[in-house]
Amino acid sequence: MRKLFPFIILGACLLACSSTKIYPKIKCHVCLRQSDGILLMPLAWDPSFRNLSTAQQNELEQQILENLRKEGFTKVELLDQLDYELLNAGIKDLNDPFQRAKIHKELGYPYLLGLILGEAKWKGEWEFPDLNNPSSNQYWEEDETVTATLQMALVESETANIVSDYSIQTVQNGIPIPIGGGETMDLNFGSISQAVGIATRKGIKNLIKDCSC
Repeated sequence: MRKLFPFIILGACLLACSSTKIYPKIKCHVCLRQSDGILLMPLAWDPSFRNLSTAQQNELEQQILENLRKEGFTKVELLDQLDYELLNAGIKDLNDPFQRAKIHKELGYPYLLGLILGEAKWKGEWEFPDLNNPSSNQYWEEDETVTATLQMALVESETANIVSDYSIQTVQNGIPIPIGGGETMDLNFGSISQAVGIATRKGIKNLIKDCSC
């Protein structure tokens, strides 16, 4: 039990050792209802998400949709999963105001949710707990920090007006682990994708809170 104690502390600190700050650019000026349809713009459409793998992008998209559903929103979907509906409504170019307006009028989605990934990096060095086993769990040591900054904007599909815009920054710092003799070793088991996930979850909560009436 004594050997496991530091790892129990580590597990409990993973979220506690991250911090998130939200910076409003445009305060929400609409009343967002749980019955309102929201279409999520595919992350792969924005080059900024190349820092994440395709699998990580897909996972993040599903996380966003699930977070909205957990908040009570019943009509949320990923835009490129509506290929048939878009084609049937004659929507091929979102830059065309007439076609884009159909997203609301014909498909029932008054809002589009778009994300841009800003600064996303880690600072530190890769290390292995077991040098004889390269496949063992990795961690970052020496001045280790994981940072992810996300921009989240809610847009009216009919007018293309931005009704809410925020930057969300999540920082994951290392956790000091006692190694004996009064010394500690800072370890960071975070990742860029994990930091982006935390920023996304808190950004969704902030969006819903700010757009409530």
